[in-house]
Amino acid sequence: YTHGLLAIISTKKRYGGFARAVGLRAMTTPHGLGYVKMVIMVDEDVDPFNLPQVMWALSSKVNPAGDLVQLPNMSVLELDPGSSPAGITDKLIIDATTPVAPDLRGHYSQPVQDLPETKAWAEKLTAMLANRK
Repeated sequence: YTHGLLAIISTKKRYGGFARAVGLRAMTTPHGLGYVKMVIMVDEDVDPFNLPQVMWALSSKVNPAGDLVQLPNMSVLELDPGSSPAGITDKLIIDATTPVAPDLRGHYSQPVQDLPETKAWAEKLTAMLANRK
């Protein structure tokens, strides 16, 4: 998934730090060098085109102390409103993947699941909103 200055990449982890390495490589592609300012790395079971799944991975798997890679003073499209001076910005890689050895941050042996009643509540709320006119 890509939306201008943001790219979301789904990858199968092979070793600790692999997702960060893929994110760095994505930043060096022709598109990444000039356009991508932020890369979000997610596991292979997360659909990068499904933003609720991506947000779930971000909220449940990212520890800012070790999962953010900041790249200072990188080139970017001069039209990026966040660049200062024009064409220069810091870039960011967010590792929202499940850690594998030797990267053993956090405890992910039991992934968080939606409660069973979540689907029923979502259906009720959707029906209520559909009947509202």
